[in-house]
Amino acid sequence: MLELLRSAIAFSWVSSLFAAQELVHAIAPAGQGPSCREANERFYSIIQATQEQFGDLIWAGYQIGDDLQRDLIDFVFDFLALRVFTPSYVNRLVSDALEQSQESLRVLRPGRNSRLAWQEFQNNYEVYSLVKHVRSRLRIPSGPHFPLEELIRNAYALGEFADLWAVEGLGHDYAVSFRSQDEPLRGLLTGESARVLPASSLTMMHAGIGLAFAEELMKTITPYSPVEDIDRVLQEFITLCKDNSREGYLGAAYESLGLVTRTWHAQMVSVVDRRLRENHGDVVSYFWHGSGRALYFLPMYFIPGSLSPWRALEREAPDDVGRLNMLAGLAWATTLVNMRQPEIMANLLKYRGDRLTRTDAFSNGVMSSVMMASDITPEDVYIAAFCRYRTDSSDHHLAELWESCIARPCERALNSYYPVLKKHERLGEVFHYQSYPNLIESLEGGRP
Repeated sequence: MLELLRSAIAFSWVSSLFAAQELVHAIAPAGQGPSCREANERFYSIIQATQEQFGDLIWAGYQIGDDLQRDLIDFVFDFLALRVFTPSYVNRLVSDALEQSQESLRVLRPGRNSRLAWQEFQNNYEVYSLVKHVRSRLRIPSGPHFPLEELIRNAYALGEFADLWAVEGLGHDYAVSFRSQDEPLRGLLTGESARVLPASSLTMMHAGIGLAFAEELMKTITPYSPVEDIDRVLQEFITLCKDNSREGYLGAAYESLGLVTRTWHAQMVSVVDRRLRENHGDVVSYFWHGSGRALYFLPMYFIPGSLSPWRALEREAPDDVGRLNMLAGLAWATTLVNMRQPEIMANLLKYRGDRLTRTDAFSNGVMSSVMMASDITPEDVYIAAFCRYRTDSSDHHLAELWESCIARPCERALNSYYPVLKKHERLGEVFHYQSYPNLIESLEGGRP
């Protein structure tokens, strides 16, 4: 025990000295140390490498603390620049503080709101645990042998709701099992070994392989890497997705890039967005949809009564494309995680419905999640119950919001949109925001 204490103190001491050394180098006169860009890149790489060693709880604590310290530093610089004294800045601060306090009081006060908030927390943690521990839950063997047919049966044996998330985790581990090979990776979900996969598993299997590709590649670049390196990595990700995806499911793999980037490499989001817009415009909407999905699972928005992801996306989205896709992605995740308790979604509409209905992006995310879940688990009792649910008719405004935002969109999605997407093998389209009526008209009319 004494030796452990000495080692811990020594580690803390050497880490502090290393940070001091890097800071001295960064502010050294020109020609006497690395450039500020080089110092930033070294700090970023060290921070990322350290995070990989964290357990779940420590990583969550780090994420929350890092977010708070960034906001504090931004406030200090805004104060020094006198921006905090402008009317717009003051109004925003006051509005944010009031809204946050109201939300916290509503959630933390004992009663229905509190019960639903903690149920949502449990649902969120259940999904996180399913994906995180899929290897042990499905009994995936270590080593090169990957019995895909047996493992997909194990995933579906977990039952409705759990199977969806287990299939995504299985796709991730399936891709990881091949990445040690020297030859280029091709045909993961198109080759002979993937013929055992039921068609119902393909959306989340594609999401899983995209998750594995993005996780590995995003570790190799930083916000300070040369543009050529960033472009090369993004091109490699896109090539891997194309070379290993079935036609019509590519979007499911693309979307995982946003999920990975926003979750573990938040400083890279704007960088990746710029490079994608420059070179791969067709991937941008999927990227922001994945970023919106990521918001739902971030630790700072995990705890009931804490910060809200619905407010965060308004600050993070750079334009309408980003905003609509983030909103659809966040609605997508919220719907899937809480489908077994539709009253959670009703409560969300009760307090945020007027904001969420300013565009059709929220309903788009709900429709997409229902179609994808129905495809993975046909005849799922939870989907049917969710679509049949109706709110208390005494609250006329909420009842109308539910009908317009969820009930009628779900009916259109399952009866009109899903059969066409399935027939044309275009289910990858549910992983970004777009006009479903226009898409269906294009597919049925034979236009590209």
